[in-house]
Amino acid sequence: MYYDCRYILPCEAAWRIFKFPIHHREPSVERLSFHLPNEQTIIFSDDDPIDDVANRLSVKESQFLSWFEENKIYEEARELTYAEFPLKFVWNKKVKKWGKRRNSAFSKGRIFFVLHGSEEQYYLLMLLNVIKGPKCYEDLHKINNHEHLTFRDACYALGLLDDDKEYVDVIKEASNWGMPSYLRQLFAMLLLSNSMSRPECVWEAT
Repeated sequence: MYYDCRYILPCEAAWRIFKFPIHHREPSVERLSFHLPNEQTIIFSDDDPIDDVANRLSVKESQFLSWFEENKIYEEARELTYAEFPLKFVWNKKVKKWGKRRNSAFSKGRIFFVLHGSEEQYYLLMLLNVIKGPKCYEDLHKINNHEHLTFRDACYALGLLDDDKEYVDVIKEASNWGMPSYLRQLFAMLLLSNSMSRPECVWEAT
């Protein structure tokens, strides 16, 4: 026979009776969502008419898009990366807007993690960790006044991705003794590993 109960030491019991705080976390952590263009999360019920959902004003609002807007307004915002933004700004969930902090408290920003296989979303995450104060998606594509077509190309221009030379060397070395069928299989395995920055460049080089 067992008792379904919990044993509390006298010091903890007294602490709880006086309603002293049990847990403390400092600084607070702000989870930062982000998304690709026109891919923000929308919450709706099953019975909501799709036209009403699509025409809501909130559809074009998000924590990430609001960050772009704040960068247009405040000069000090343009000196911060997305993860650093909660140090000087606070997110208001009700109005879905960022506002300047009025007290000395601050939060740490933590951007949502995405897997390497998420392609452009993963490369966008890499850019958000280094680029300060973009006012739109196009600013994230532009590196040293040069417009890139994809976030991956922008990461490559910043030197955030390797040049895939090791993969080229591996395939060239294997070509000294491997049959063509083996080389195709090797390239397919490298593709499945999802570790090459620019598979098309490796293909052209080998």
